Order: sequence, then structure tokens, then C-alpha cells
Amino acid sequence: MNRSNSDRDDSKVARRLKRLIEANHSLADMELLEEVLPRLLDLARDVTEAEASSLLLYNPERNVLEFASVKDEVVGDRAGAILKSSVELEMGEGIAGWVAENRKSIIIPDAQRDPRFSKRADRKTGFITQSLLCVPLIHRDELLGVINVLNPKDKHCFDIEDQDILESFANLAAVALVRSKLLETRLQQERFQTQLLAAARIQSLFWPKLPEAKGGSHIWTVSAPAAFVGGDLYDVIPMPDGSWLVYVADVSDKGLPAALIMAALSIMIRGEALSQDELDKLLESVNDAMYELMSDEGFFATVVIGKYWSDTGKMELSLGGHLPPLWVGENGFKHAPDLQGIALGVVPRAKYKKSEIVLSPGDSILFVTDGVTEAENERNEFFGHRRLVDSLLKASGPPRGIGLLDEVKAWRGVAEASDDLTMLEIWRTST
Repeated sequence: MNRSNSDRDDSKVARRLKRLIEANHSLADMELLEEVLPRLLDLARDVTEAEASSLLLYNPERNVLEFASVKDEVVGDRAGAILKSSVELEMGEGIAGWVAENRKSIIIPDAQRDPRFSKRADRKTGFITQSLLCVPLIHRDELLGVINVLNPKDKHCFDIEDQDILESFANLAAVALVRSKLLETRLQQERFQTQLLAAARIQSLFWPKLPEAKGGSHIWTVSAPAAFVGGDLYDVIPMPDGSWLVYVADVSDKGLPAALIMAALSIMIRGEALSQDELDKLLESVNDAMYELMSDEGFFATVVIGKYWSDTGKMELSLGGHLPPLWVGENGFKHAPDLQGIALGVVPRAKYKKSEIVLSPGDSILFVTDGVTEAENERNEFFGHRRLVDSLLKASGPPRGIGLLDEVKAWRGVAEASDDLTMLEIWRTST
């Protein structure tokens, strides 16, 4: 009789070890969290021969345990949906909360008589918990959650052997959970990067095709976002009177939010350009539209804008809170008009001024964003206005922006770009 009992015990241990090995292999083949969770509970119930099992994951931001998955032979699949939508436990609440807080496994022979037991889950599902075994899920001292098995099928309550086998299983389950979360994070990052690449391609559609030059006029542009997409914007719009409407703008942010506002600003300026011949009036209309769009969110945009007649070199200029344009001739800087005007979207009904210059052969006018002057090196030092001026003065001739761009890149070195950078240069040569 004793030998028969011993044989049965040995057979049970061997069967459980076999199930544990099979569980390890099964979990190793799974990657996605939505596949891992229900399989975890099937295996937990299997290795302990229990009626039901449940997994609660720890939410560190809210410091609560949330039902992630439930497997129940008695009530069925509806138990999981009920518990996930309506029950969560604070740390220390119920048996699961006690186990999470103390990070210790526990066997409860008679759950209904234990003062720590929370009956909320039973009341919600109709399941009656009799005996309960609860084990913490821990990976490298990080609490992931707890796993419960309820009501053994072949005996009154769980025993220490059940606890040992479930703790071994919990170690496997914790590794599987961490691996699944890491994979999920990686997949989310890959999806996000794919979306960013698509956004960058879409934003590139906003960069204009440069018009054919006349009268010895030429144009050069460059725009480099600090991230995949940015808030800098430039455009060259051929107008019905033969002029070019040219501008550089800078939205007060970086990344996707700035790119979305940049797109809206581009559409607004092109729309107003069709109905407003005067630069100052154009900016007033765009400002009112941008104020209505952006004021609640605190965004604004700076802009320097010009209307250029390529056959004569005549240019009208207006400014909205932006760096003034740089007018350079063969003998150095020329005195550009004193332009003033508030950034777009800051106040409604703002007024703007316009001035006029004429580019002579050999002259350049350069529009830049503060991604040039505020380019930082590894010591967090700005490129600055002085280096900008020196670069343009020592340039052998237009386009002077090319040499300036090289110097900014050299100054930055291996440091990452901290801001979007855009330049637009117009110059004239002898015809």
C-alpha cells in the first residue's frame, strides 16, 4: 500500500514536471502579449490541476492591480470580460493585493473565512472561491503582477507542492511577460518610425519647385528638420504679376505638432496670396487666421516674407517676429530696412509694415531660421550671429548660404541638431 502511494506520488511529480517543461516550450514559442496571457492561465491551471486561474498585472503609474486575463471552467469566458472591465485591486487589498505588497506566495485553505479575501470578484462573476493559491510575478526585483489558481479539482485545498510548482511556473511566466512587453514596445517603435517616415515624405511635398530665374536672378534653398519632420517652412510662389512670393517661417515647436501647424500655415499663405497683393495686408489676414487656430494651444509662428521681381531685382519685405533678412553685396553688408512686426498667432488684428529694396548684380538676400544662429556644439555653445555675419562676409560670392551651411555643420560636429534649420537665398548676377 505504501509503495502504491509512493508510486502514485512519483507519477504525479513526474507528470507535473513534464507539464512544466511543456509550459516552458509553449511560452518560448509565443511573442505577442495577447497570445501569451490566455496561454499563461491555461498552463497555470493545468500544472496545478485547478478549476480556474487569473492574472492581475501591476500598474505602477496608478499603483493598482488590474485583471489582465481569467480562465474559468465553471463560469466560462464571460468572467474575464466582467473582471477586466469592473474590478481592480489596490496594493494590500484582497489576497492578490497582499501578495503583491509583500511579494510572498500564500495558500488560503478556506477563502470565504479569510478576512483578507475580497469577495468582489466572486460577486461579479458568480464563481465561488474555496481554496486559493496566489504567487507574485517578479522579474529582477520588479513586480509585474500576481497569478492565482482557484479550487483544486482533486482535493480540498492546495498544498506546498502546488505552491512550489506554481512558483516555478511563475518564474517562466515573468520572463515570457517581459519578453512580450519588450517585443510589443519594439513593434510600436517600428510602427511609429514607419509613420514618421511617411510624415517626412508627405512634408517633403510642401517644398516647392523653384521657378525659372530671369534677369540674372537665382535662388537657393535648404531645409533640415531636427527630427523626421519639423516646423520650419519655406515657399516660392510665382504670382500672376510675374513676381515671386518668397518666405521662410518657423513654428514654435518641433516634431509632429509643429509639422501639422506648418502645413496649415502653408495652405493659409498660399490661399491669401491669391487675394492679397500687399505683403502687409497678407500677413494681417494670415495672422488673424493663425490666431484663431493656435491661440488656445499657445503655438505661434515667425515669418520673413518678400515679393521679388526677378527681372529688375526689386523686392518688397515684411516681417513677423522673425530674424531680419541679411542683405549682402560685393563690398559687404548693405543697410536693410528696419522691419518690425509681431509673430503670427500671438494677438489678433496685428498690423505689419512693408519696405522695399533693389538687389544689384552681385547682391544676395538671405532668409534664415534660428536653427542657424542657435545651432549648438558638444559644449552647448550657440553658433551665434557673429559667426553668421563672418561666414557671409568671407564668402567669395553667392550663393553664400552653401558655405554658411558647411560652417554650421562643422560647428555642430557630432552633436545632434537641436532645432530645425532653413535658409533661402536670392541673388543677382550680371546678365
